[in-house]
Amino acid sequence: MSKTLCHDRVAHVFFAPLPLEHWLDMKNRARTAERRENADNRDRRLSVLLWAALFSLICGAIEFGQPLEDLIQAGRDVVRSRDSKIDAVVVGIDDKTANELGGLDYPRHIDAQALDKLFAMGARRVFFDKAYADPTTPSQDAAFSAALKRHAGRVFLGVINTKDAATDQKVEIGPRPEFTKEAQLTSLNGKITPFGLSVRIPFNGTLNGQRVRSMSTVIAGIDVEGWDHYRPDWAIQARSIPTYSLVDIVRNRVPDNRIANRDVVIGPTAAAFNDFHHIASQGWLPGVYFQVIGAETLRRGLPDYWGWLPAYLVGLGLAIAHLYTKRMRVVWLTSGAAIVVFGVLPIFLDQRLITVDVVPAVLLFSIIAYRATTLRRVLRSSQTNIVSGLPNLAALRYAGTTRHETLIALKMRNYAEIAASFDRLVERAVIDEICRRVVLSGDDDEIFHSEDTLLWFSELPMGEDLAHHLEGLKAILSTALPIDGREIDISIAFGVDADYERPMTSRIGSAMLCAEEAARANDIWKFYDPERLHEAAWQLSLLSRLDHAVDNGEVWVAFQPKLDVKANRIVGAEALVRWSHPERGLIGPDDFISVAEKHNRIEKLTGFVLDQAVAAAAQINAEGSDFAISANLSVQLLQKPDLLNFVDRILKKHNFPASKLILEITETGKLDRNGPGIAMMRSLVEHGIKVSIDDYGTGNATLDYLKILPSHEVKIDKQFVADIDTNNDDLILVGSTIRMVHSLGRKVVAEGVETPAILQALARLGCDMVQGYLIGKPMKLPELTEQIFSQDRRAANGN
Repeated sequence: MSKTLCHDRVAHVFFAPLPLEHWLDMKNRARTAERRENADNRDRRLSVLLWAALFSLICGAIEFGQPLEDLIQAGRDVVRSRDSKIDAVVVGIDDKTANELGGLDYPRHIDAQALDKLFAMGARRVFFDKAYADPTTPSQDAAFSAALKRHAGRVFLGVINTKDAATDQKVEIGPRPEFTKEAQLTSLNGKITPFGLSVRIPFNGTLNGQRVRSMSTVIAGIDVEGWDHYRPDWAIQARSIPTYSLVDIVRNRVPDNRIANRDVVIGPTAAAFNDFHHIASQGWLPGVYFQVIGAETLRRGLPDYWGWLPAYLVGLGLAIAHLYTKRMRVVWLTSGAAIVVFGVLPIFLDQRLITVDVVPAVLLFSIIAYRATTLRRVLRSSQTNIVSGLPNLAALRYAGTTRHETLIALKMRNYAEIAASFDRLVERAVIDEICRRVVLSGDDDEIFHSEDTLLWFSELPMGEDLAHHLEGLKAILSTALPIDGREIDISIAFGVDADYERPMTSRIGSAMLCAEEAARANDIWKFYDPERLHEAAWQLSLLSRLDHAVDNGEVWVAFQPKLDVKANRIVGAEALVRWSHPERGLIGPDDFISVAEKHNRIEKLTGFVLDQAVAAAAQINAEGSDFAISANLSVQLLQKPDLLNFVDRILKKHNFPASKLILEITETGKLDRNGPGIAMMRSLVEHGIKVSIDDYGTGNATLDYLKILPSHEVKIDKQFVADIDTNNDDLILVGSTIRMVHSLGRKVVAEGVETPAILQALARLGCDMVQGYLIGKPMKLPELTEQIFSQDRRAANGN
């Protein structure tokens, strides 16, 4: 950050001695001004302290920072990372076991054999990370029961406490009664923290109302009667726990000395079991390791949780000292102490199984430290605005001829009214509050004030991130400013200059001019960009050019085929508008459709596309095919009361059945659930026209609108389809969506199908139709016709 260059002008004048009374009066006035300035500084510091203390206090009370706390604890775990030393092993039901035993659902007598083998090898106890609640065949259950009896008292089966998803009632899942006669029970419960960053384990569970000790407490040899959860020491690396495949145990491939005198935990480690959970310091782990790590933790002692309040009180003391000191030495000492207390000390506490939360304290001290630095910089500035005490435009001009950062100007549109309605102190408080919110939003804390405009630099370059940032800042500043017991509303607009090479004076003028233009146009911001001026001229003439383009044939309709997955044949297509401009070439639909919608000119374009699409589909059907056509419909047109007649005229013109027309609705978030748009959709459906929800899964095209919109079809956006052959998460999401949509009696279309592997995956999931480059790119009507009838000819020839 560049420093403000301040120049003092010294003048030598001759003067007569002042009368004593006059001199004392001047001195008193100076002292009064100094006291007032000091009072203002104290008020600002107190405001910062109270705001930061309250904000961080609330964050601690509602555990707002728990995900960040888990990440910080994970970082400390990485620092303390160590191998497991517990005398226990894991026997995994893994992919190797599935391959050799014919699947993961192998016969239950295999578990009986495993028990006999393990105890023959010298195992101390065997714990199953399974509930054994389901029956198999009588002979298999009898074999397992007999094995339990042979090793009575040394085998432990799992108990799971969960909730019914439909009724939200507690459910207890335990072993079958014939197994509990010979085996002991342990609880397998765990609690996943927000965002799946860590797992905590309860000391006990229940079965039939009776307390069941957790597996970790049984392995550790302790008995805690409470129902609390504890955090295992995740510094213990799961990869260091000896692990063997179940099939290797059964087939005598593991030496006896690897099992002798150890506890054995048998549990699923194959991905197909879906028993993997995320630990921030170790990644995705099978749940079978959690109880083992928990047992090793408990053998060292009972974990103690101190919460966030102790660190918060320490942080509050350090923050007060940091905020109110006038010595830089104390500033550095408090900053260093904060690093030690919140960064280093918790590592030693973790080693002693004491967990302390530091996020509220770190948040408090960080806010205070940042704001204290801002206040000191403002106080050191000698070129200030007389009202606000901020550096003025002279300071900004002297900051340097060039500066490679974005200059932002904030114009206060009702500043004159505020200045006229209140005294200078209130006027200054308004500026201070705006600056406080700007700085807290993450922008530069060196702010310059000129009358009704504030200016500062931002490291964000011109682009989408800066636009989003200004929108967020506008939202922050839209709330009323609490000033001296009053609530004052402020109206603002932004101007932005990112032309780094121009002189500072020119950049200041450009930013302030853009802010003025934004205020007049009632916009949030305006950017100064010479290249954008040329593009703006094009945009202004785009509408008239578009009308002309529709009339002279520059605008045309492309068709992207849709494949029926089960029938393996093209049964429809989506009509897509294209514009081939003689000078600018192919213009993307996003560049002109949004402009047409904004200026209520979308109806003519939609009518052209619908007419061309229905005519093409009617021609294809007339030649013997059974073909449906889809076309996009703007939400804006759903508000028009004559839309149904508009569409019906096109259908009758080409003698095309309404049931073969599909209108795809995008941007469903703009629909009012009780407004005329949804009522119009119902009218279209009642007339026989089909409605499709486009881009499902993105924006507002989600469950809520799936519920209220009268649709026949749902289109899954390509971003969820593109990686389903390699990304298991996407595969699960798409599969669950298809099942849900089918259960509602609607069909599913997947967009963006580009490889045979993706098509095969969608076929396995039961997707109805697909479209994408694998099936065909958007094409002209003759190419589409040839593709359809060539498939019909192949089908007729038996190919």
